[in-house]
Amino acid sequence: MGNGTVKGLSVNAKTLIIILLFANVGFASKMLSKYYKMKAAGYYREKTFSEQLEKRVMKAFGSVEDLNKIVNDITRQKENAEKVAASFKEQGEQLKSVNKKLEEEKAKVEEEKGRLLKEIWALEDSLAQAKSTLGNKDMTIKELMKNLEAAEKETMTLKKQIEDYSKTPGAWSLPKQ
Repeated sequence: MGNGTVKGLSVNAKTLIIILLFANVGFASKMLSKYYKMKAAGYYREKTFSEQLEKRVMKAFGSVEDLNKIVNDITRQKENAEKVAASFKEQGEQLKSVNKKLEEEKAKVEEEKGRLLKEIWALEDSLAQAKSTLGNKDMTIKELMKNLEAAEKETMTLKKQIEDYSKTPGAWSLPKQ
């Protein structure tokens, strides 16, 4: 290098580089051909699958048009089912709101029931007090009736005595004034 001559790679190095280059190109071409074969096999597999499916359809339905009619019917039914599902969902939401309102009303009814029960209990207590008061007054009335009967008996005996005294003229006399 000092004298101005350029030395290149040795022949062995050049040969090795060329061999590696050919090996890489060969490997790449092999992989590409393998890729294309796999791609073709996949296409063939898909093609045979669709052909087999078409044969099955032909056996089952008679023609592709019949299959298309059936598929169209199925898609129509699916759309109708989706509409029904949407309406069910909407009805479900409405039912949820109605259930919520029912629960609120049920709570209000329970509160009203509790309030009415308290009123009933208060009225029952008042009735019991009234009954006891009436019972006491009834006992008082009975006692008064007994006292009245006793007073009437006493009045009767006094009247008898007065009559007896009045039958005997000299036994007693009214004081003179």
